[in-house]
Amino acid sequence: MGSHLPQGPSIWRQAASVVLAAGWTRAGTAAAPSSPPPPAKDFRLLMLKRAASQGFMPGAYVFPGGVVDAADRSDDWLRLFAPRQGPPHFGLKPAPRPRAAFPDVAPAPDAGALPDDVARRICAVREAFEEAGVLLLRPRSAPEPAGPTRQLTCAFQPPSGLAAWRARVRSDPREFLQLCAHLDCTPNIWALHDWSGWVTPFARSSPGRRFDTTFYLCCLCQPPPVDPDNAEVVDSQHMFHCVAQTGPLDSSGSSASASQLDGITVVISVRGN
Repeated sequence: MGSHLPQGPSIWRQAASVVLAAGWTRAGTAAAPSSPPPPAKDFRLLMLKRAASQGFMPGAYVFPGGVVDAADRSDDWLRLFAPRQGPPHFGLKPAPRPRAAFPDVAPAPDAGALPDDVARRICAVREAFEEAGVLLLRPRSAPEPAGPTRQLTCAFQPPSGLAAWRARVRSDPREFLQLCAHLDCTPNIWALHDWSGWVTPFARSSPGRRFDTTFYLCCLCQPPPVDPDNAEVVDSQHMFHCVAQTGPLDSSGSSASASQLDGITVVISVRGN
């Protein structure tokens, strides 16, 4: 390859993204005579179009997500998760696999705050709300989860006054905890399944914009209402076939990854224009 990792402080920022796969009923789909009939039900993926003004991947269709904020790691979350969930695993049993070390990736800023996996999940849930208006929350009064749920979940019903809360969260990520407390809910971290990880490759076109991103898969029983924020994202689509087109992501202009959940293989292919 001929490239070397630069010396000095960390250049990769920790980030999280959520792949929202929503159940979808096919209407009037006909198959060729020699082909088996298509399934009556399928699923679509929520993709958000980044604004052209964005410095990273402008105009691309992406999954909701963003950089892990200090607010996502705050000890204040402990009071909201208590008394049913808490350290060390927060009901995420078995414990998540440790992430492989990567040169120059920033460590957790506060070893005494939330576990890294929990903070990333909160980040993904918060970003889905900020960018798409989708709330992945769970009432605190709900039965205690016995590990990541294997059942389809539903997005939380948007309450009145959501627009004002969304503006507050966009302005200050710490407000997301206040919103959850106001609704007596916690981020539904148990509905997020560890799916994949991606580290931004070196690119001269985007120096300094590199991320160590954890991708989570969340399976919803039906597509949630989506309201792009018209700041970071300007449009949304629910796409069939798990295929999304964006700008080039690596030197070859393409990237693909796959994961399996409950016997269903999910393949997401990202191809250059």
